[in-house]
Amino acid sequence: MKISQLLVSILVLLAGGAAIMYSADQQQVMDVVIATHGGGQQVDASSATGLRKLNQDLDAERGTVASERSSAIKAAEAARVEMRDSAVKRDEAQTKLDDHKASLDGVRAEVKAMQASVETLQESFNKAMSSIKSSEALTVDASADFGTVLESIKSVVKEQGELSTKYNEELSEAEAAYKVALDDLAAKEVELNRLTAINEKFFTDYTKNDDEYPLLAVDARWKFVVFNAGAESGLVPGDATPVLVKRGDMVIAAVRVVTISNGMVVAEYDPKKLTPGVRPELGDRAFRVKPLGN
Repeated sequence: MKISQLLVSILVLLAGGAAIMYSADQQQVMDVVIATHGGGQQVDASSATGLRKLNQDLDAERGTVASERSSAIKAAEAARVEMRDSAVKRDEAQTKLDDHKASLDGVRAEVKAMQASVETLQESFNKAMSSIKSSEALTVDASADFGTVLESIKSVVKEQGELSTKYNEELSEAEAAYKVALDDLAAKEVELNRLTAINEKFFTDYTKNDDEYPLLAVDARWKFVVFNAGAESGLVPGDATPVLVKRGDMVIAAVRVVTISNGMVVAEYDPKKLTPGVRPELGDRAFRVKPLGN
């Protein structure tokens, strides 16, 4: 065998060995890539690993985040509508307050006019009494005969009788009118006092619509919050005076008053109605959903 043929045979053998080694290396690289991506195309989704598993997890989280974002948007829209309704009710309460004030002013004017009428009647009564007391005494000329004196006495008696009747009638009319005026005035004063009390209570309650109470305690396990509203808050247990909890300008929960003791209020909330991921915390503030006096 020639040397050139031997060299060619050696080169062929070397090339074949290199190809075998390269193929083995390529197989190892493919095995690493397949393992990294979680197996071949036929791998079950429940047993996927690596990047494939990561992509599956990310897809699931994207769905959850999208759902929570949709719920949060709906909750925010509901809170916005509720706050808008509260503003409308507050405006209606302001209109009623203005009407109360106008009605109160009208009653005051009527009472003032009635008092002036009573004073006028009192003056007329005093004049009638003065006229009765100041009527002229009977005077007779001493030189006149008995018949003349008697006629004079009869005339004076008749005149005084007529005046007495007239004055008694005027006095009776004045007394009757005075009594009617006093009764009317008393009724007006009663109505004035009633409207004044209503107005004062309405105004007192209305001014409390802007009151806010910081949360003093929050229990996420039992789903309640605690805040101090004071003894004159106007809040009552139940659904009569619903309350919202807000953080800044954002409403985060509606709460229901359960108990009130010495101004300390315990209110519960429904976790199902909360915005996902948001719960009442210390520092949040409670306020009424709708105005008092409405």
